[in-house]
Amino acid sequence: MRHFLFATIAAASLCAAASAQDRPKTLRELFTPLAHGACVAMDDVRKAGATVQLTPDQFQFVRAFYMAVPPVSHELPPGDKAFLAKGADGLAVLGLYDDDGDQVCAVFEATDWLERLVDEVGRGETGKLGQPS
Repeated sequence: MRHFLFATIAAASLCAAASAQDRPKTLRELFTPLAHGACVAMDDVRKAGATVQLTPDQFQFVRAFYMAVPPVSHELPPGDKAFLAKGADGLAVLGLYDDDGDQVCAVFEATDWLERLVDEVGRGETGKLGQPS
């Protein structure tokens, strides 16, 4: 009986470890390696949160914003497409990825006001003098 109990406990612990390992990462966990120069697969981003590919105009806006705030590099970041991803925890992330290699190497957190601006760019809106912000 003792051997059966031990075998049952061992099997249960293996299943628990496997299910934790199979759990999709959060966006925050997924993007942590980017701070050290690593990239992640776009497929992993899609598994971690709801993802929307942005328009070419939105891509240019996101790329320029990435370069300017704060200036991370003196070279353009890798990527020819942009996306918005939202995790189950409420975190929203804007990022750039290379369509050929499907690799994400540049991301930043998207605040509510920034999401709104990206949406306005996608709709082709422009600011007008005298409009309240």
